[in-house]
Order: sequence, then structure tokens, then C-alpha cells
Amino acid sequence: MKRRLLVVIISCMVLVTTACGGASGADSTGTFEGATNSFMAKEAAGFEEAAAESYDTDVDVTTDEGGEEVDLSGYDTSRKLVYNSNISLESKKFDEDVAKIKELVSEKGGYLESNSTYGNAEYGGRSASMLARIPADKYQEFMSSAGDVGVLTSKSENVEDITSSYVDVQARLKSLNTKLERLQELEAQADNLTDLLEIEDRINEVQYQIESYTAQKKTYDDKIDYSTVTIDINEVVTYSEVKADNAWNRFKEAFGDSFAGFVAFLQGLVIAIIYMLPYIIIIALVLFIIIKVHKKKGKAPLFKRKKKDVGKEE
Repeated sequence: MKRRLLVVIISCMVLVTTACGGASGADSTGTFEGATNSFMAKEAAGFEEAAAESYDTDVDVTTDEGGEEVDLSGYDTSRKLVYNSNISLESKKFDEDVAKIKELVSEKGGYLESNSTYGNAEYGGRSASMLARIPADKYQEFMSSAGDVGVLTSKSENVEDITSSYVDVQARLKSLNTKLERLQELEAQADNLTDLLEIEDRINEVQYQIESYTAQKKTYDDKIDYSTVTIDINEVVTYSEVKADNAWNRFKEAFGDSFAGFVAFLQGLVIAIIYMLPYIIIIALVLFIIIKVHKKKGKAPLFKRKKKDVGKEE
């Protein structure tokens, strides 16, 4: 009896031990698979981790948000300046001066992005507006030479420093290219369709961002390499004079403006009469005919005033 009880106890212990061992093995396998899936998920989201690499747009700072130093040796950190200028000229030889500006733009290696001319030679007062793109290394020479054509009446220059933005675009492109390489490696290792489709979506998104930043960098390069200059040329009979701002000059200017306004009024009146002349002639002719007809019929003049009967009024 005792032997049978001992056999039963030993058999139960063996069963319990086997069951515990199986459960432990299952737990170990599940843990391993979970760790593998977690690792794959982190790798698939590698481009999100790379996005955490943040570069300060100030090129003088060489640390990221985590306080670690960032190597900027691979970036172009030279000063990036964009020039936008305007020049206004007066000209007595309009056609000749317009041709000179065009020749000067070509001579400096630039080109005209737009060119508009207003008015005609018969009436005078013509004007031209040109938008020129000049190589940055020839910009100062062009500005000096353009001021010698005709008479310079105004000149303005605007310089924009885009160095920080330029370095930032370079850093973003580098980060995106790193993400793309990681995703392409994961794409080659993907063993199921779901992971493959997810990684391909991420790749398409990163490629779109790379194209966008590449286009932005090309725009920056174009603005840096070619300065923008707007040239306005106005045809005049006499050049504008620069006078001192005093009372005597104000009086002369007021009198001149008043006389010029009076002359303009007379000119407008004469022109209006000329426009109305045909109608005036027709009206005068009709009145003349009416008066003649009344005279032939022996009637009193059409416009003769009647005498008042002074006696009756009294």
C-alpha cells in the first residue's frame, strides 16, 4: 500500500514538473518573438528616429538639441547673400539708352527675365521696365555702369542673408537620405507582404520630401548665383533738377506748377472746342437757315425783343 502511494506521488511530481517546463518554454518563445517584432518595428520607423537629429540653423552653433556636437564639415557654411535692387533712370535718348542697358546686361553675363516698354515715339514720354538677372560676381560692376546711362534718379539695394536657411536645407537632405538608406535595407529584409507595403509607403514619403528640399536648394542657389535688378527708364525732355528746400525755391515751384496748370487748362479747352467744332458748325448752319426762312416770309426777326407798352403799365 505504501509503495503504491509512493508511486502515485512520484508520478504526480513528474507531471507537474513537465507542465511547468512546457509553460516556461512557451513563455520564453513568446518573449523572443515579441522582442524581435519590437526590434523590427523600431527599425521600420528608423526615419522617425533620424528626424530627431536637429541642427541649429545658426551656423555658429555646432551642437544639437541634445547638447552633442554636430559635425558641419560636410556642409557649405559660407555666407549666402541674395541681392535685390532697383534703379530708376531719366533719358533724353530713350531708344539709345534702352539698347545700352540691354548690351550691358549681356556684357556682364546676365539675361533679361522680363522687358516691357510703354508709350510711342510720336508723343514722347515713353517708359521701359526691365527685370535683369546678373551674376553675383559681376553685380557691383553692373550697378556702377548702369548708373552712368542717362541720369540716375533713384537707387535702392536690399541684401538678404539666407545662410542659416541654406545650411538647414542641407542638414534636412542629409537626414532624409540617411532615412532612405535604412528603409531600403529593411525593404530588402522584409519577409511578409504587410511589412513590405508599410516600408514602401515610408520610402515614397521620404523620397517626396527629398525632392521638395532639393528643389528648394536649387531655388536658393539660383538666387545666390544671380542677383535681381529692376531697371526703370523714363523718357524726358529736361532732366529733373535737385534743388535746395527753401522758401524761394518753393515759391518758384508753386508759380511754375500754377502756370503749367493754366496752360494745360487752355490746351484742354482748345482740344475740346476742336472736338466739338463739327457740332458747332451744324448748329450755326441750322440757325442761319431758320433766320433766312423767317425773313422771306416777312415775319419779324426771330430773336427781336418786343417793346413793352409803357403807357398801359402806368
